[in-house]
Amino acid sequence: MYARQSLAAQVARSWFLATEAGMQEEMARATIRESESLVGYAQTRLRVGVGNEEDISIARATSGTYRDALRQIQLARQQAVRSLELLLGRYPAATLDVTPQLPRQPDTVPGGLPSELLERRPDVIAAERRVAAAFNRMHEAKAARLPRIGLTTGVSSISSDLFVLTDRDNPVWNAGANLLMPIFRGGALKTQVEIRTAEQKQAVANYASIGLRAFGEVENALAAEIAARERDVILTETLGDNQRAFDIVRTQFRVGSTDLRYVSQRQLALNSTTTSLIHARTEQRLQRVNLHLALGGSFEPRPAAPATPSAPSSK
Repeated sequence: MYARQSLAAQVARSWFLATEAGMQEEMARATIRESESLVGYAQTRLRVGVGNEEDISIARATSGTYRDALRQIQLARQQAVRSLELLLGRYPAATLDVTPQLPRQPDTVPGGLPSELLERRPDVIAAERRVAAAFNRMHEAKAARLPRIGLTTGVSSISSDLFVLTDRDNPVWNAGANLLMPIFRGGALKTQVEIRTAEQKQAVANYASIGLRAFGEVENALAAEIAARERDVILTETLGDNQRAFDIVRTQFRVGSTDLRYVSQRQLALNSTTTSLIHARTEQRLQRVNLHLALGGSFEPRPAAPATPSAPSSK
């Protein structure tokens, strides 16, 4: 199951990156068309006696710079498409068509996700079973549990300094009893019961380490997606300001009231903001994929296995 999830995640990430490269390519083409129109304006100004050769050289050099950037973007897109084709088992000819736009914005992560979702991860399952084996427990998968906390309390924060291992299947223990409670504070391991063997100590330390890593991967994915969302808002507003500023200086250049260098500066700022905005929107989708991988699946818990029907009693 996890291998399929990992492969699906790789395909999704490659698809998003290929789509982003295609969007960057279209943006670069539009920038080149605009820069070439500025060459025409500069030549017209020179013919009517209000321009100079320097403006024409600047306009041509700027257009050449954008053409070079386009070629680099095209290569990046071809490489992204080839990577996607390899994942799909196709010959890497860079001929696969991907969507011209990114899919819709992912919904915000629901609040209060239970930490039990992490227990679907294969590394956590394996660590649980090593702990169970070290303590000679019968039901290995149930012997170790991550802390019962909300993964998205307060939108994006979680706490991971407490790990609780409980024996929920032994009727001798009540529901709240702890078999073992290792607490990591400042790197120190404290326990409420004695760990008698090196095998037990190693198994507990390994379980805690893997648990911390699982929480850390969730934290990183959540934080990165939230940062990308916030950047999206900032860059969208900045893009509008840069577009208005560019439109103004371009008009001023056409009527002869400003220098082409100011137009080039505003065009560069507009291009940079557009590039950053496309990347921020791609990043949101990439981090959502990373979050699902960190959780070991979707936001829905794994359905409980159906109870085994008991044999009919004989009369």
